[in-house]
Amino acid sequence: MKTCFPLLLIALLVSCQESETTKDYTTKTYQVYMRDNLAGSHTSSMDSLGNYVYTFEFNDRGRGPEILEKIRLDETGNISYLEITGVNYLKDTVAETYSYLNGSAEWKSTSEAGEKETDGSPFYSSVNSTLGDNELLIRRLLSAENHTVELLPSGIAAISNIEKITVDSIPLRLVEITGFGFTPFYEWIDEDDRIFASVSSWLSIISEEHSGMIESLLEIQKKKEDAFFASLAMELTETPEAKTLIQNVNLFDAKNGRVVPGQYVVVNGNKIESISSVVPNLSEGTKIIDGTGKTLLPGLFDNHCHVQKEDGILHLAAGVTSVRDMANSMELLEIKKQFDENSNIGPRVVTLAGFIDQKGPFAGPGLTITNVAEGEEAIQNYKDHGYHQIKLYSSIDPSWVKPLAQKAHDLDMKLSGHIPAHMLAEDAIKDGFDEIQHVNMVALNFLSDTIDTRTPLRFSAVAENTHNLDLDGAEFKAFVQLLKEKEIEIDPTVSIFEGMFSTKAGEPDPQFEAIIDRLPIQVQRGYYSGGLPVPEGKEQQYKDSFSKLLEILENLHSNGITLLPGTDAMPGFALHKELENYVKAGIPANEVLQLATIVSAKNVGMEDRLGSVEKGKMADLVLVDGNPVENISDIRRVELTIKDGKVFDAKELYGSLGIQHYK
Repeated sequence: MKTCFPLLLIALLVSCQESETTKDYTTKTYQVYMRDNLAGSHTSSMDSLGNYVYTFEFNDRGRGPEILEKIRLDETGNISYLEITGVNYLKDTVAETYSYLNGSAEWKSTSEAGEKETDGSPFYSSVNSTLGDNELLIRRLLSAENHTVELLPSGIAAISNIEKITVDSIPLRLVEITGFGFTPFYEWIDEDDRIFASVSSWLSIISEEHSGMIESLLEIQKKKEDAFFASLAMELTETPEAKTLIQNVNLFDAKNGRVVPGQYVVVNGNKIESISSVVPNLSEGTKIIDGTGKTLLPGLFDNHCHVQKEDGILHLAAGVTSVRDMANSMELLEIKKQFDENSNIGPRVVTLAGFIDQKGPFAGPGLTITNVAEGEEAIQNYKDHGYHQIKLYSSIDPSWVKPLAQKAHDLDMKLSGHIPAHMLAEDAIKDGFDEIQHVNMVALNFLSDTIDTRTPLRFSAVAENTHNLDLDGAEFKAFVQLLKEKEIEIDPTVSIFEGMFSTKAGEPDPQFEAIIDRLPIQVQRGYYSGGLPVPEGKEQQYKDSFSKLLEILENLHSNGITLLPGTDAMPGFALHKELENYVKAGIPANEVLQLATIVSAKNVGMEDRLGSVEKGKMADLVLVDGNPVENISDIRRVELTIKDGKVFDAKELYGSLGIQHYK
C-alpha cells in the first residue's frame, strides 16, 4: 500500500503557473440555513499554494459536521490531492485523503480505502465532501465530452440538463446532475461557474446577501423536480381498465393474525370487490395475477416519516402504502396532493404532524416559538391547514407542555414528540402527551432530568446507561402502568439506534446491510460512515444498550402498550428492518405484521378503509414471495404493490432508481 504524499510536497511537484481561472478564484462566504434558521456557514477560497480550500459547518440540535477540505488540481484540471479533516454529522472524527501520482490513484478515509491504476481523469468522489466538491465537479462536467465524467471509486456522473435562468436580474444556470443518488440533484451556478446556491426545503446554502432568493430558487427547482417525478409516474403506473384477480394466494388476515391459504381476491377500481376460496366468475379483460406460493397483505404503514418527493417510489416498492409524516415544511401539503393524484408515485399521507420547538441554539429545523401564546397560535394554524397531530420538540420549556397539550386536545388533535429537555417522560405524559417518538425517550425516563437532551446526549446517555435498566424493577413497572392507564402509544424507531450504538466507520449500517449491495455505489458508500463516537472499552456496553431497547419493546408489547412501527430513515427498506427487529425482540411475526397494518390503521381512525384485506375496503395491497408470518424477512420480497387500485411492479420501481430487485 502506497503512502499519500503530504500536501506541501504535492504542491512542489506541480506547476506553479496557475491559469487565469485559478487566479480569479476569489473567496466566497455562504450561510447555511435549516428552513429559515441560520445554522452554519460554508466558505470557498484558495490558499497561497494554489489549493482550493473549503470549510463547512452547521449545528443541527447539537449535531452537525465541522469540515476543512483542501483540494489540489493538476495542470489538466484533475484532482492530484485531496485532504479532509474534522468531524461528521454525529461528531465522530473524519480523516480522508486522495492522491494521484505517476498513474496511480490512492484514497483512504475512516470508512474505506483503495487504489487504482488510472490516467488521473476520473473525479474522486469524497465520502465527507463539501459543496466545494460539487463546484469542482460541475466545472469538470461542463468541459467534458457529453458532460460526463468517470468517478472514483466507481460510477459515472453526468449533467443531464442545464437551464439558463435569470433571477432577480442575476443570470444563473440550474444544473441537473445524475450519478450520486436515486434521483438527480440540482445546483445553481453563476457566470463564473461558481456555486451560487444549493437549495432544498430542509437545508440551503447561499450567501447572506442573496438569502432572500431561497424561496424563488426553490420554486423554480421544484418545477424541474415535479416534471421528473410526473414522468416516472406515467411510465410506472398501471391502471387496470377492468377488474384485477389475484388468484390462489395465501391471504394474511390482519384482524386475526393468521394466513388463509388458497384465496381469490378481486379488485374493482380502487376497492376490494370480493374474497373467496373458489375461482370467481371473471369478466372480460380481467387482469390475472398468479399468487401461488405468495402472500397477500394489506399495505404496510410507516408511522414515522419526513416525506420528501423522492421517497414515494421507495415506499411503494417496499409495500408501504400509508405513512405518518412526523414534521415537515408546508411543502408537505403539495407532496401529499401529488401522491393522491399520482402525479408523483407515493403512499397515502394519513397523518400530518405539525412541528413546534422553542427558539434557541438547539431548536429543530421547523417552526419555533418564544412563548405559549405563539405555540397556541401555531397549533390553531396547523389545525386550519388540515393537520391531525402536534409534535413538540426537545427545546420546549417543560412548563409549556400542559397548556399546549390542552390547546391541541381542544382542537381534537393528538400531542406527541420528543420529551423536552430537563423533563421526564412520565411528567410529559401527565401533562398531556398522547404518544412518544423514539424509544430512547422512554429509556431517558430512568436517567436524570438534568441531562440536556437537546444535544446528542439524548443518544450517548442512553447508549452509556440503558444496558443496566431493570425491566423487572418497581420503577419500570410503574412507568408501564402509567402508559397503560393513559393509553399512551410509542413510536419506537428502534432500528436507527442499532447502527448509532454498534457500528464503527467502515462497517455497514445494520439497517441496510441486507440490501446494501442492491443500491447504487455512491449511495452504498454513505452507509459505511459509522455511528456515535464510542469511548474505548465501551463497545460491548453500547451494543448491550441496544439489546435492552429491544427488550423494552417486547415488554411494552406484552403489557398491551401500542407500538407504532416507524423508521425515521430510508423509506421502505428501513421499515423491513424495523419489523425484523421487533421479531428479534421476541414479538411474534404475525403480531408484528398486525402492528404494521390493522393496528396502525386504527391509530389514525382508518380501520374501516385500510389495514386489512376485506371486501369493501380500499385496494391497498402488497404481494410478497414467501410467507412473512413464518419468516418475517420475506416481507422484503415484494413482487407488486397495489395502492388505490393502481398496480406497481416492485422491480420496475426499484429499477427506475438504480436499485436492484431482490431477484
